[in-house]
Amino acid sequence: MKNKKHLFHFIVSESMNNNVIDFLLKEFKINTFSELFETMFRLVNKKMSKMKRIIGNHRSEYAVIDNTDDKRLDKYLRISESDYLRIKRWHSLYNEFGMASTVRDIILFFYNGVMKHGLEGFLELVGKKLRIDKLKNDFLDKMTQLLNIVARKLLLYALLIENYPRYVYST
Repeated sequence: MKNKKHLFHFIVSESMNNNVIDFLLKEFKINTFSELFETMFRLVNKKMSKMKRIIGNHRSEYAVIDNTDDKRLDKYLRISESDYLRIKRWHSLYNEFGMASTVRDIILFFYNGVMKHGLEGFLELVGKKLRIDKLKNDFLDKMTQLLNIVARKLLLYALLIENYPRYVYST
């Protein structure tokens, strides 16, 4: 049962579905959401764990799905057992409110990165090794009094996307 797939259910806002997910499907030229997520997950799997470690204990804090759009949609994703278990492990290790928040974080991380650097540019940057110590130091310098976990995640991801070339090793 190597290729066992889990049907993973989560909620997104209508605007995230129509603007973010549809945009990424078109940019990546991929037909299914499951295939898109699997592609994105493979690219950030090791980096996401390191970024979550910078934030540390997420205190099981609820992350608002979208404060500008009240309409919620059910999304389903077929992911491999190993990917499912990895997300589940992060959920446990970092005390996140739910596994779905990690899925939404990855989707938004790619959306913001592609919007900033273009698909090719962002894929090139994501493919490079991350200078996690530099990112952590810059994050801690800017964080000051941010106690809200969602605000910390947004700051960390925005900092990385905005300055991605500074945080990768040149190859």
